[in-house]
Amino acid sequence: MTAVRLNIIQNIQNSRKYKAIYYKTIERVVDDCIFRFGIKRAEKEARNLLHQIWGAYFRTRPNFKKLIRKVYDQLDQGLDKKSISLELLKLQSSSRERISIFDKFYIEIFKITGKPASIIDHGCGLNPLSILWMDLPESTKYQAYDIDIEEVDFLRDVLKLLKLDSQAEVDTGDVLLGEFQYADVVFLFKLLPCLEHQSKDYLKGVLAQKCKFLVISYPVWSLSGKGKGMNNFYTSEFLKQFGKYRNRVKQLQFQTEMVFIVEK
Repeated sequence: MTAVRLNIIQNIQNSRKYKAIYYKTIERVVDDCIFRFGIKRAEKEARNLLHQIWGAYFRTRPNFKKLIRKVYDQLDQGLDKKSISLELLKLQSSSRERISIFDKFYIEIFKITGKPASIIDHGCGLNPLSILWMDLPESTKYQAYDIDIEEVDFLRDVLKLLKLDSQAEVDTGDVLLGEFQYADVVFLFKLLPCLEHQSKDYLKGVLAQKCKFLVISYPVWSLSGKGKGMNNFYTSEFLKQFGKYRNRVKQLQFQTEMVFIVEK
């Protein structure tokens, strides 16, 4: 069993499509698929699941090396940081949808949580580039984690070029695996439906976060552009999962995103 398991993990890690995924996430998904589907189906099911949780968020996988060169050129041309960041945020479906509400998104969240001294952003995607709209004190520590190794490396380079790396740090990390340090606020933007696909016990990982506030959001529109009934569905799901916190929840409704703020 051990040899077969390792072979499956290595096959996926060495594949062109999935080589950019955090190896601990691949191990976790493979182990879960072996448990659920058996050794014969495990690799196929693991690949399908990895596509669902990682491969569906870019219309086309960016060439991050070319993008870095483009950022260099834009800075040489005098383009401002926000314009550069906006162009990059449009590359990913989740962050692209948030652009239209940036003017009030973080303002409304921080009205409830207060300006945090520390933030952890799980499954961050390209969201660290939105730090320019957070209007945080210089002393605030923002740490972001994602399972996409290439994306994490890219974000580190961009944040350094934009001189934002003293405040924003990005690293590989899996909310269902790692133990993370305390943060005043933990962002879980559009992440829970993705986690639910991966594990029946995903809420344990979410609730284990050491923080004062969990900021959980859901999409108003699906990746295919369908929105009918999604608000009611996700509100119902949230209340089922976080019912014991009902009296400590604030809800915010934006045009493209629904946000629940849970005071732990």
